[in-house]
Amino acid sequence: MSYAGRMYFRMFSPGLMVLGAGALAAAAMKAVQQVPGRLGILSLYSDLPGWIMAGSVTLALCWVTVQAVRVKLWDRGAITSCYVCGCILGTARAPRRGLGMTRHCLGCGKVHGVNHRLASVVVPLAVAVSAVTDNATAPVRRVRSSL
Repeated sequence: MSYAGRMYFRMFSPGLMVLGAGALAAAAMKAVQQVPGRLGILSLYSDLPGWIMAGSVTLALCWVTVQAVRVKLWDRGAITSCYVCGCILGTARAPRRGLGMTRHCLGCGKVHGVNHRLASVVVPLAVAVSAVTDNATAPVRRVRSSL
């Protein structure tokens, strides 16, 4: 499996798991409704399995929509990506040891630090060159003044 395929699987599989869990819960509720006794009183709520299934379908569609938007932004270059394989980075989390935050790549699984100053967006070369020529006349006080 390629890194991109692994990234798509890691992004979209929770939506499928929500859909499967909702279908399982709806089937279990439908089976419980047929049983007489205290659990059978749920037959008063005959629409409950349908509502459970509708809720799980809605949650799964919301999850898939959010992930599809992330993939679209990644295609455009608006989301930071892994410098090793080029896949989308996960959310920032605190590591087990050390300071700062890290992000895991969804493709290759490498860990990337978030505390350094990397541009999250790609700056076109023409803009970068014009910024350098505009600031060339200004005196530089120290090396890190432009960061």
